[in-house]
Amino acid sequence: MKTDPELKSESETPGPVVTGDVIGDTAYSERFVLKILLKLANLDSLKDELNEKAFEDDICTLWDMTVERDVVLFLLKHKVLNLFNFALPTIETPRYIEIFVGIIGNMCCQKEAVNTLIKMDEFLNLLLDYIKTDDSLILIQLLRLVSSALPSMNSEDIAIWLNMFNKVGYSEALYYNLKNSLNKQLLVTALENLNTICSYCNIQKYRNQYFEHFVCKEALTSMTTAFTELSITQKESLSKDELERIMIISLQMTLDMVSFEKPTEIFDDCNENVGTIISTILGYYEAKLVQEKEIDSDLVDLLECINNIIRIIPISKECEPDKYFNTCYSMWKALKSITNVNQNGDSNFEEVDKEEFQEFVKNMKPSLSVVMCKYMQECSQEHLFNVLDKIGNENEDILMSLTDMDMKVAVSKRIFDYKTRLNENFDS
Repeated sequence: MKTDPELKSESETPGPVVTGDVIGDTAYSERFVLKILLKLANLDSLKDELNEKAFEDDICTLWDMTVERDVVLFLLKHKVLNLFNFALPTIETPRYIEIFVGIIGNMCCQKEAVNTLIKMDEFLNLLLDYIKTDDSLILIQLLRLVSSALPSMNSEDIAIWLNMFNKVGYSEALYYNLKNSLNKQLLVTALENLNTICSYCNIQKYRNQYFEHFVCKEALTSMTTAFTELSITQKESLSKDELERIMIISLQMTLDMVSFEKPTEIFDDCNENVGTIISTILGYYEAKLVQEKEIDSDLVDLLECINNIIRIIPISKECEPDKYFNTCYSMWKALKSITNVNQNGDSNFEEVDKEEFQEFVKNMKPSLSVVMCKYMQECSQEHLFNVLDKIGNENEDILMSLTDMDMKVAVSKRIFDYKTRLNENFDS
């Protein structure tokens, strides 16, 4: 039986609770918690307790209880992290390790717990070293712990976390799991963990330290492998919100990775990985817009992110038009269709506010233009001729939405050369 630490059943509330025995504003019993702590403090009897189903049930109940701030503060008051530090090295049962790490993960949602943990170097090292375990349930709880702790840490403590990550080889193990695991929950949690690390550790003061440990070719390769496993192979097992969340954070992490100085030296062989992420995401949102007739404002931000990526990583030079140009053009045509139908007052798209719709189109068209024009600027001549044959005179409308004058001039020249060649062939 696996207890979900985020759910709490009234039937599991330890009781009966008498007046003066409650923890803060909760209905939980101080006496119940103190009995568990006493058992943890006695290593001689703890070995026997670990074999008792009743003790496991009590520990699971404590796990559930730690979603309450008052319970966490009560545990900190009674030095529970010291007790865990005392007990964990003696415990070999994976289930109990999972539970204890899960409890600490819940506690790390509170800043006071994180501030206490960061001062316990050896214990934090012990916990982070579980990143090397092959037990997926323990891994999931450790990743949750780190993802909960980082947003609650003081900025001056980032260096401590980065040093600890480096000491235990955290990134190598994280990337190994992203690349090799097929466990959906582990992959989702690992991607969220990497996203949290990117968000909170990649700040200017510690940028070099973060770069040295987390930014490498394996990062992008493993992230793409996990992304593909979830968004393609296991797509049907994900909810819509889960799938879109994975797409959003994967794209943002890709941008974070390639935004360092001279990223091409690291990601020389990763154009295909970047292209896979972009192609999959655009394909999903194209279907959402063109087939499902749904307007999603997230698409504007995603296109902006894609534009920033393709300015850094030259994926357009080699990839086929169907990698991402065709999907963008399909959305471009859909926007024109939406505009025309909307003006006639007969829209078969979802009900949207007219001003909101106009704002969506206003933001989408320039972003789509940049993506398509970047492709036309850098792609091979053969691919350029293919896309120009496809879009015909609409290249003029696409260029009109472009605000980057240098790109507009470069693309216009390639289009002019294309038309000149067509005329020459026609005349001959």
